[in-house]
Amino acid sequence: MDKSLENVMDVQHDEVEFPVAIRRDWLSHYPNLEIDNHWHDEVEFILIMRGTMRCSVNGECVILSQDEGIFINSRQVHDIRSENKHDCDFIQIHLHPVVLCATKAIENRFVLPVIENDNYPFQILKPDFDWQRNILDAIVRVYYMRHETTMELGALGQLFTIWEQIFLHSGKVPAKVRESSPQLTQLKAMISYIASHYNSRINLDDIRAAGNMGKTSCCQLFQKYLNQTPITYLTMFRLRKGAELLAQTDMPIVEISYEVGFSGASYFAEAFKKHMGEMPSEYRKKYRRISEERR
Repeated sequence: MDKSLENVMDVQHDEVEFPVAIRRDWLSHYPNLEIDNHWHDEVEFILIMRGTMRCSVNGECVILSQDEGIFINSRQVHDIRSENKHDCDFIQIHLHPVVLCATKAIENRFVLPVIENDNYPFQILKPDFDWQRNILDAIVRVYYMRHETTMELGALGQLFTIWEQIFLHSGKVPAKVRESSPQLTQLKAMISYIASHYNSRINLDDIRAAGNMGKTSCCQLFQKYLNQTPITYLTMFRLRKGAELLAQTDMPIVEISYEVGFSGASYFAEAFKKHMGEMPSEYRKKYRRISEERR
């Protein structure tokens, strides 16, 4: 893995000294019912409680239904979104691999062979197969023990059980994978650049330079893996950051527009309406209403 690249998503762990994030979430918490393309050092487990989800990993798309799930390996470019524009209720666990590295021997024998396996970017999990159902059941157990006094101990036992199954089957179950991992490294570099500079004036030339490639190749790479142009990705990234501020702060919309890199409130509102399907003020009201209903 290329450790020189920074994560484009900074996963917020539940405890600083226990780098695991355990959440129950709904796609309706996110603009346009989607979490756009990102990547992180953590491995990720998702279990669908209700609804349907479309997940894309390195450009490969899978559809997940109720009681199904997915394992997404470390540092894979992926997105999550509604398949049918309906809400989806899901459990999500982000696990930093360091949690599993109790000893150097365990790290070398059981952790690194999985997270550094370019042929194992993801694994669909279905209850029809015993070993996959065991993982799905363990995900539920981890979720329901998250508030227990001994959560870390209980969760760690379940996470090792999950990882044992992942390790044993990581070389046995074929998974589709895009060729040319150097391209993914360049794509991650450009995504990371956008994440670090989205609130500044940047253009296609800046983005392609971050990946050390020409404009045409840059556009082709974004289209191949993310199914959108670099500029569209930049716009969507800015809009998602704007949506976060709308939901989590009382900042005026005009201030938010400048904060996330737009030249003015009218342009921000126009782009938000076009891509998110509603005005910023409408999104803020709807998000807060849904949040209140789920408390």
